[in-house]
This record gives sequence, C-alpha cells and structure tokens, in this order.
Amino acid sequence: MRLKKKKLTGKEKKSLMANAIAECESLADKYIAEWKPTNPEWQTIEGAVYLRVSDPSQVLVDQGSFLQQVNMNIAEIKERSLQDKVNYRVIKVFIEPGVSGTIESRPSFQRMNWEIKNGIHHFIVFKEISRLVRDAIVWKKFFNLCIEKECEIFIKGLPFNPNDPAQVHQVDMLALSAEYESKQISKRTRETNHSAMIYSKKFNATHLVLGLD
Repeated sequence: MRLKKKKLTGKEKKSLMANAIAECESLADKYIAEWKPTNPEWQTIEGAVYLRVSDPSQVLVDQGSFLQQVNMNIAEIKERSLQDKVNYRVIKVFIEPGVSGTIESRPSFQRMNWEIKNGIHHFIVFKEISRLVRDAIVWKKFFNLCIEKECEIFIKGLPFNPNDPAQVHQVDMLALSAEYESKQISKRTRETNHSAMIYSKKFNATHLVLGLD
C-alpha cells in the first residue's frame, strides 16, 4: 500500500523556506568573509551577486537551485578574475525568494538598483537572464543603468561587451526569450486551472467551485 505524503501546513512551509534561505545566506557570508585576492598586485573591483527563484514552493522543493546559483556565480567570478587579471570581490549577495522575474518592484532587485545608482557596486553577476528578469523592458532599464554607472554585467558562461552591438543584441534576445517563456508558463497554468474547473469541478485541482458541486 502506498503511503500518502503528508501535506505541509503554512507554518511548516514558512519554516522550511526560512531554513533554505538561511543556508544560502550562510554560504554567501562564508565566501564574502573568507575572500582573498587572486593576485594582491591586481586592482580590486567590488560588486554583487543576484539570486532568484520564482515562487515559494520552488524555494522548498528546489533549495539546491539557490545553492547552485551561489556556487556557479562564485566560480564565474574566479574565472573572470583570472581572465581579466582583476580581483573581483563580491561584497553582497542579493537573494530574492519566491518572486516572479516579471515584477520590477522586487525588494532585493530594487535595493540592488539603488546601490548601483549610488556607485556601491561595479559589477553584478547572475546565472542567466531569466534569474534577473523576465521582462524585456525591465531588462533594458537595468542594462542602461549599469552602462550609465559603469557597472559591469557578468552572466554565467556568456562573454559580454556592452560596446559590441552584436553581443548587446544577443543578450536582448535572451531577455525577450525569458519573457516569452514566462508568458507561456502563465498560459499553461491558466489552462490547467480552467480544465480543473470543468472536469473536476475544482479550482487549481483543490477547492470545489461553488455551483459546480
């Protein structure tokens, strides 16, 4: 007989989410505290890392995504330091748990923008465009801010020169792709909910819809 998986309460979900975020923050804080220059003779440039997952449930079931993003971004910084002969030093890690990339008014994203405007960070690193934004207009605003404030943009495994029109176009296409993917996910979710209402008489396959029971 197959055992039914226990459904978590709202309080349990919050607790698990807090633990996942705390573990990610601990790893980031450890890296920042123990950082050493690749070469003491090289210039040191300070910047930040940005991490995001889409929704609270993803934080719970995909805690590894946050930890993976931390490790991948740290590896990217080390690689860039060797490549550019510059000590790139991360002084802050922005963590955005459970917020859609289509929303511009995300707390950590807004704070990061404010700090870039005020010249605190001179580079920003993130795993991929979709981790930063899923809206092409928001991407262009962020991109233009970084250009204005001379803040470099590091995307994992993607060499990027803001003075090269072809590379700028490539990154803009990635932003449009991330936005399109987000819209497709939303569409599929709506269609799934609609099917549930018609065939199971429930909304989101859980709650009975009044008038259909």
